[in-house]
Amino acid sequence: AGTALGVLERVEIANMHLQTAQREDRLSHGETDGARKTAVVAVVSGEGNRRLFESMGATGIVDGGETMNPSAEGFLEAIDRTQATEVVVLANNVNVVLAARQAARLAQVPVQVVPSSSLQAGLGSMLAYDSAADAETNAAAMEDTAAGVATGAVTVASRDVSVDGLKIERGAYVGLADGEPVAGGTSFDTVATAVVDRLLGEPRDVLTFITGEDEPELGPLLARVAERHPELELEVHPNGQPHYPILLSDE
Repeated sequence: AGTALGVLERVEIANMHLQTAQREDRLSHGETDGARKTAVVAVVSGEGNRRLFESMGATGIVDGGETMNPSAEGFLEAIDRTQATEVVVLANNVNVVLAARQAARLAQVPVQVVPSSSLQAGLGSMLAYDSAADAETNAAAMEDTAAGVATGAVTVASRDVSVDGLKIERGAYVGLADGEPVAGGTSFDTVATAVVDRLLGEPRDVLTFITGEDEPELGPLLARVAERHPELELEVHPNGQPHYPILLSDE
C-alpha cells in the first residue's frame, strides 16, 4: 500500500512483545552474572505500578506520588539497597525532583536523576534502560525516550476550578493531556474520551491505560478507540494508584 504512494526507505519492522521478552531475559542474565552496572530507582504509587516497573528492570522502588513526596533520606536508602555501582533515579513527579537531586549529591555512588514529570513518562523511559551501560548514558537515553511519551489522566476535582475556559465543579472529573486540563464533567466516559482524542491527535503506535484503585468501566471507551483506530495497540494495566482513576500513556 505504501509503495503505491511513493518510495519507502529505512523500513523497520519490529515485534515489540518479542523485544520486551528479550530485554527481560537480558536483564535477568545481567543480574545473575554480575554484568549489571547501573540500577534504576523509581518513585511509584500503587502495588500494580510497582510490579510494572520491576518487570521493566527497576530494582529500587520509593513510595511516592501526588501529596506523598519522598525525602532525600528515602532515596538514599533505596539507592543503597540496589548495591549497584551506579544508579538512575526516575522522579516521576515534578515535586520530588529536588529531593532526588539532593540524594544524588549525597550518595556514595554516581547517581543521575531523570526528571520525568509523570509515572507514565517514567514507565516509557524504562524501554531505553540498559543495565550494562553507565548511569550518565542511561539517563540521557531515558530522558530522551520520556520526552516522546504523550501522557493523559483523569482525576476528580477537589474544589471548584475555572481554567482555560473550563468550569469544573468539585467532585467532577477532570481530564488532563500532558498536564493541561482539556475536559471536565460528571461523566467519566465523556471526559476520558476527550483526553484520548487529544492524545491521538497525531499518529501513535501504543495507547496504555493504567487504572487506579477506583477502577472505572473501560469497556465502551476501549471499543470506541479500537473502532476508530484499528491500527493502534491498546494495553490495560490494573495498577491501583490513588487519586487518578485512569492514567494514559501514548507512544
